[in-house]
Amino acid sequence: MHTPQCRRPSMSLALTHKDYAGLAGCTALAFVLYLNTLNAGFVYDDRRAILANGDVTGVCPLSNLLRNDFWGTPLMDSGSHGSWRPLCVLSFRLNFLAGGLTPMGYHLVNVALHCVATWLVILVGRTLLPSQIGVLAAGALFAAHPAHTEAVTGLVGRADLAACVCYLLSYLSYRRHMLNREWGSLVLTIILALAALLCKETAITALLLCGLCDILSAVEREKSDKRRIRSLTILGFTLLCAVYCRLSLLPRPSTAFSVADNPTAHESCFWTRLLTFLYLPVANLRLLLWPQDLSFDWGMEAVPRIRTLWDGRNILSVGFYGSLLAVLWKSSGLRRSASSMDFREVANISLPLLRRLGSNSCHNWLGLTCDCHHQLSAPSHRSTPSSSSSSKSTSWTASFMGISFLVLPFLPASNLLFYVGFVMAERVLYLPSVGFCLLFGLGFGSLWQRANDSRRSRMMLLCGLGLLLGVHGLRTMRRNWDWRDEEQLFRSAISVNPPKALGNLGSVLSAQGRYKEAELALRMALGHRPTMADAHFNLGVVHQKQLNFSSAVPCFRRAIGLRPQLAVAYLNLGTSLIALGDHRREAISVLRTGARLEGIGVRDRGAHEEARYTCYLQLSVLYRSEGRLQEAVSILRESLKALALMAQTQRSMLHLRLGEILSELQDWDEAEHQQRLALQLQPEQGAAYVTFGQTLARNGSRLAEAESWFKRALQLAPLEASSHHHYADFLEQQERHHEALSLRLRAAALAPNDYTLQSCVADALRLLNRLAEAELWYRKAVTLQPLAAHAHANLGAILQMRGQRRDAVECYQRALELQPGHAISRANLAKMNLHKDTNE
Repeated sequence: MHTPQCRRPSMSLALTHKDYAGLAGCTALAFVLYLNTLNAGFVYDDRRAILANGDVTGVCPLSNLLRNDFWGTPLMDSGSHGSWRPLCVLSFRLNFLAGGLTPMGYHLVNVALHCVATWLVILVGRTLLPSQIGVLAAGALFAAHPAHTEAVTGLVGRADLAACVCYLLSYLSYRRHMLNREWGSLVLTIILALAALLCKETAITALLLCGLCDILSAVEREKSDKRRIRSLTILGFTLLCAVYCRLSLLPRPSTAFSVADNPTAHESCFWTRLLTFLYLPVANLRLLLWPQDLSFDWGMEAVPRIRTLWDGRNILSVGFYGSLLAVLWKSSGLRRSASSMDFREVANISLPLLRRLGSNSCHNWLGLTCDCHHQLSAPSHRSTPSSSSSSKSTSWTASFMGISFLVLPFLPASNLLFYVGFVMAERVLYLPSVGFCLLFGLGFGSLWQRANDSRRSRMMLLCGLGLLLGVHGLRTMRRNWDWRDEEQLFRSAISVNPPKALGNLGSVLSAQGRYKEAELALRMALGHRPTMADAHFNLGVVHQKQLNFSSAVPCFRRAIGLRPQLAVAYLNLGTSLIALGDHRREAISVLRTGARLEGIGVRDRGAHEEARYTCYLQLSVLYRSEGRLQEAVSILRESLKALALMAQTQRSMLHLRLGEILSELQDWDEAEHQQRLALQLQPEQGAAYVTFGQTLARNGSRLAEAESWFKRALQLAPLEASSHHHYADFLEQQERHHEALSLRLRAAALAPNDYTLQSCVADALRLLNRLAEAELWYRKAVTLQPLAAHAHANLGAILQMRGQRRDAVECYQRALELQPGHAISRANLAKMNLHKDTNE
């Protein structure tokens, strides 16, 4: 029986027809499995990394890509993650320029990158694995593995996808360089490795992997040369420079990650930290071996800490590291070299001498016994010890490189070298999974070779592979559905990380108006983890949206107590206190505190600054309503100095508000100056022209000029309802009621669900004594805000004017039920001698 020898891994990148067929099949599998992600939306971290990132949406200049982190926060900011990935953010920006904020384009790029990565895994496998079937098995497993869903379906996973592509290209380029040591391929290797690093930090090991591959090649061939040493020296120097620049020149996070993100890193006991972090690689390997329980977040207590030596997971850790060392020991050939002498080099010297002496073997020559069995004659088809040795050498290299692909990219994120901002993350496994798939391919190819004589055995292997790929493929497609929307994503993780999943689910349900479900989810989250500031805040928002301000206030207070830098909690607490009616002084104090928060260590700087900006605006409104105009001016001037990171629209609004208040103080020159500053910041915004017109209208000597600005606003924004509304206000002040009515009707048509605009149409009709039409508009306003006391009071007033006393009384009584102290309803009822005792 002839036993074919194993295929020698190819150093060349030339492809055969069979190779192209395998590449096409695996790439098609990768594309088909992720087709159902193309109509997914922006979920979870995508919102902050893309929707709220000025570096992506073009709000910030392109140069900010080099100064900001992945989330758009300046690297020098105390709340920055320190994740500097400018190439990945640049790809998002190109997506935005091509298709705006339509999610499909972003998802299509992610799927395409996964297909390219699958293609490259097969090319890498050709350079390492001894059998073609093993290469295809590795590529197919990489295409279908469910652990990749977060990286491919979650848009922020593009950092991992792009880093993986550049990482593998760098390796392949260096393999080409190893053939002839040309400079071009070496330079390309370095460029690709640095590009991978600019996509994600874990790719910093690319040059280390290339150097290791070169060293193994030298060990296998037992020779070295100056060109190899030169290449390794250049790789080492470049790697050291990259590490130095990344760690020393670029700012690192100045604030420790929160306890919720990585609780083990904050553990005081050294042994708990050590045992838990030693177990984490085992937990990650379990996700690769059995990707059944997947989660968008593995923080908090999703991976319980190991606090004792008797924890059963320590056995898994010992078994994992023991197995890893055993594989490395066996594959390195150290046992073989320690037990017997390798006579292949002796044969290389002796055989030429034997040829002259007429012998054909060095088995017994000059009294020496040689075990290499080298023959001068042509080798037969039977496998010889030398071919077996070559096969073992190939397996050794493939095993070692597979483990290197698995371990090296994972080390920077393992918490073993330094602490990172997470315990586990599935997308971090995307690049290390290349090594896992290569090892799987090596093992499958070995089994395939052993089953050479048995067609049945090979058929069973193919069935097993098909079953594995089928199960993985179905799990991948099912997991993709979880990532289509946030509600399903968070529900899918309740069994893995209950507090985080339930807290986020409550926020989503609240945004959808499902307040009862949201409150239940948030209370369950707090039952698991009572110290979650976000959950307390979101519970307060749920109460606030239901106008239950008395219940909202303590929730916001608890959120502030747990996270004193949460500016949005101060904003909502102040708003709730204002709504309660008799807490205005406390509300001013709370809003002032929130507006002046520096936000030390906050992660979402944009949201923090937005909350501060709104606090300043609310303060100015409160001061203005109380007639404290000078304090309102002072707080607005303070906001213009304090909020350095404001968008132009926000700065323009502050100038507009300041101009309005200054005009009330009759400081006409300064008011006009502020309005013109707003126009310079937002020359295309009709609201700025309207406000300038209102400012001029307050100066009775400039009414004609004011009207010209209102007309310019209408020309600039003819579909802006507020422009028509404010111009109508101006005309009514001039007692031009018929002109005002036409503008009121236009504004109401542009915003049919706006209560204020519908009420203003009714008021305009009442001024023209068109009471029947006015009644219709007041009734429409009531349908828009059925719980607003003033809406029912307005309807009652028009009914009273039309002589419909009974209906008017019902409206006034309904208004008093909604707001017992409603003054207008009480007064009108008193006039009708039907005063309602509100204490009943």
